[in-house]
Amino acid sequence: MSLSGHILYLRDDRVWGLITWYIRALQNAIDMIWDSIEWRYCFQELVRKGKKLVVIRGLKMRVPIIPRDRAFKKRLRDELMKDNPYAATG
Repeated sequence: MSLSGHILYLRDDRVWGLITWYIRALQNAIDMIWDSIEWRYCFQELVRKGKKLVVIRGLKMRVPIIPRDRAFKKRLRDELMKDNPYAATG
């Protein structure tokens, strides 16, 4: 197939629909994950003593905790696939 054939294929409305849906789904995923992040403080500092790394308490740092449980992943998947025109409805 020539290059012009590929360009014509990309001008197909179905392809543009898939691309725009995918971009929106990615942004929704980022927003949902960002809203679900829990921020905690961590008080650790790594110091090298000889050839070993030793953890020393005392440094205050905010650490993001992203949920990794099945319920969150299922809710994320269900929400993102809700508007997918290419998903199988079963």
